[in-house]
Amino acid sequence: MHTIYGFGPAHSLIYLMFFGFFGTIISILVLIPYWFIFKKAGFSPWLALLMFLPIINLILLYILAFARWNVVPANLVYPAPPVSYQPPA
Repeated sequence: MHTIYGFGPAHSLIYLMFFGFFGTIISILVLIPYWFIFKKAGFSPWLALLMFLPIINLILLYILAFARWNVVPANLVYPAPPVSYQPPA
């Protein structure tokens, strides 16, 4: 009997499943911050999917960096809580 050296089709399937799974997880972890940045800047959060395209991601970063952000002031979103404690006079 001859010993078979090398990798067979089972190894290729395990390799594909392993790196496919972790590649998907890393892609989602990269996508989430861009999703929130685009949403906070007033753009469609779906533009975050374009960050996976090589040249378009640089163009989008420049558009995002120099665009006017439609941000609501924080005091309108989060009003100050009422003060119930009065310091002694």
